[in-house]
Amino acid sequence: MGAILQILGGIIGIVSLVCYVLVIVKIFQSGDTTMGIICLVTLLLCGLGGLITFILGWIKRDQYGTHQIMPIWTGAIILGFLVNGAAFSLMN
Repeated sequence: MGAILQILGGIIGIVSLVCYVLVIVKIFQSGDTTMGIICLVTLLLCGLGGLITFILGWIKRDQYGTHQIMPIWTGAIILGFLVNGAAFSLMN
């Protein structure tokens, strides 16, 4: 059962990564190049780029056109916490 939850957690992680990339693409397409670069660089340097991108995706969903992506990404994050937490609790 734990292995199934870990695989499911991995799939949810991939969905979250795809949503991150889609939001970054939308940021660049909207002409907000500086913010897109900041999100990419801070992800690589300190890991905060994902959080910044997530917050920007919600705050500027009209400007970036992320109305369909953000609920999916939010659901993936919540499910990821639940599934990975359950997998961790089964391992202990």
